[in-house]
Amino acid sequence: MSSLERHPDTVVVKGYASAAAGAYQMLPATWKAASLRLGLRGFGSANQDQAALYLADQRGALAAIDRGQISDEAMARLAGEWASFPLHHGGSAYGQPVKSAGQLRRFFEEQLHGRLG
Repeated sequence: MSSLERHPDTVVVKGYASAAAGAYQMLPATWKAASLRLGLRGFGSANQDQAALYLADQRGALAAIDRGQISDEAMARLAGEWASFPLHHGGSAYGQPVKSAGQLRRFFEEQLHGRLG
């Protein structure tokens, strides 16, 4: 991306086509709705973080995340938002490559302890 003033809204084809962008791979329509709702200006990292927290809250997973937990239930709720999160059966909600619950749990713990420690 050449600028963080706005979502780039550029389709990239790598096995499948997607206009997802940023740290949380938000689609243009998702970013537009979240940024309008939150009054965010620009696509900078702090705004992306705020939008991701908003989306997690909309999916009913923010309370668990705030408690430092990433349960299978929370991951399944987030799978509708982020294709790499597994549903209860372990697959993607969108038929895309998916991370295992164990992989995501380890990453979550590393990030949580890295920011606190």
